[in-house]
Amino acid sequence: MGDRPEEARAFADMPRESQTRPDIGEKVNAIVAAAETAADEIRRDAERRAAEIVEQAEATAAERIETLTREASEARAEADRYARDMREAADSYGTQHRRSAEEEALRMVSEAEDAARERRESAERKAAQIERDIGERHATLKREARMLEERKQRVLDSLRDLSAQLQDALVEPGQPERQEEVLMDALNVERHR
Repeated sequence: MGDRPEEARAFADMPRESQTRPDIGEKVNAIVAAAETAADEIRRDAERRAAEIVEQAEATAAERIETLTREASEARAEADRYARDMREAADSYGTQHRRSAEEEALRMVSEAEDAARERRESAERKAAQIERDIGERHATLKREARMLEERKQRVLDSLRDLSAQLQDALVEPGQPERQEEVLMDALNVERHR
C-alpha cells in the first residue's frame, strides 16, 4: 500500500456508511488486488533493477576482463622484452667473455712464443760462444801441442847431441883434458839451444 497511495487514499475517503460488512469483502479483495498489482510492479521493478545490475555487472566484468587481459598481455610483452634483454645481455657477456679469453690466450701464446724465441736465441748464442770457445781452445791446444812437440824435439836433439858427444868423449881415452872440456860442453844445454 505504500507504493500505491492513491488506492489507500480512495479507501480512506470512502464514507463510513458505505464501509459496511458486505463491502468489506470487496474492499479486502480490492486491497489484495492492489497488493498483487503492487507486488507485480515491485517484482517488475526488482527484475528491471536486477537486469540493470546484471547488465552493469556484466559490463564491469567485461571491462575488468578486458583490463586484466590487456594487463596480462602487457605483462607478457614486458616479460618477453625482459627475457630478450637478458638473452642479449647473456649473449653479449658470453661474446665479451669469449673475446677476452681469446685475447688472453693469444697474449699468452704470444708471450710463450716470445719466451721460446728468446730462449732459442739465447741457446744459439751460447752454442755459438761454446763453439768459438772450443775452437779457440782447440787452436790453443794445437799451438801448445806444437810447442811441446818442438820442445820435445829440441830436447831429443840435445840428448842425441849429448849422447854423441858422450860417446865421442868416451871413445878417445888419450886426451883427458879434452874429454873434460867436451863433457862440460855437452852438459851446457843453454849453448845448444
